[in-house]
Amino acid sequence: MKSIYGCIRASLRHSCVWGVFVIGSVASATPLSFAGFTLNNVNADGSVSTPSFFTPGDSTSLDLTGGNNGSGLGGNTDFVWTAPSDGTLQFMWSYTYCSPLDVPMECDSQTYDWTGYQVDQTLTQLTDTDTLGVASPATVQIQAGEVFGWYVGTFDNFGGPGTLSVFATDFTATTVSGAPEPGSLLLSFAGLATMAGAFRLNRWFRRRSEVQI
Repeated sequence: MKSIYGCIRASLRHSCVWGVFVIGSVASATPLSFAGFTLNNVNADGSVSTPSFFTPGDSTSLDLTGGNNGSGLGGNTDFVWTAPSDGTLQFMWSYTYCSPLDVPMECDSQTYDWTGYQVDQTLTQLTDTDTLGVASPATVQIQAGEVFGWYVGTFDNFGGPGTLSVFATDFTATTVSGAPEPGSLLLSFAGLATMAGAFRLNRWFRRRSEVQI
């Protein structure tokens, strides 16, 4: 709980905190669980494994492998989830087009496979070339009800699949709380009176500054 002075200053900045009422954004970062994710294949035989081969101690890591069914046709593999609330998703990622991961025996040509993430129907490609073990950070803003996911696409389902590795995945949910605690109604009225005084006080400080100038 903020101090009374802190509450006044917050009110002047349009983030209202009156008495024991709290009206504003509250963020909480938690490791992302893959329990609610779904794997989808379109003309592909892709797969997902958790945790990642590269970070077995990280429960928020995965390897998403694209299609390689030999059809000679394009395909797509995605791993998607519906966001339960507004928030920010952060993760590290790397990509390879050599398979299997532990013994790179088969490597496709560059640009024949690619990877990225999607928010609803908007796709953002991360790369179509091997990152050679280098990991990069990514941050995605998501709204409640939007479908987020990672994908791996293939041009021909041949020559070895691409694999996206994701790890250190956190989702920071943003919620709004405004329920008063029991017996706080009188305090809220007192807070309104305090706000009125605060605006007058703020005006006085501004005028004093102008005089000093």
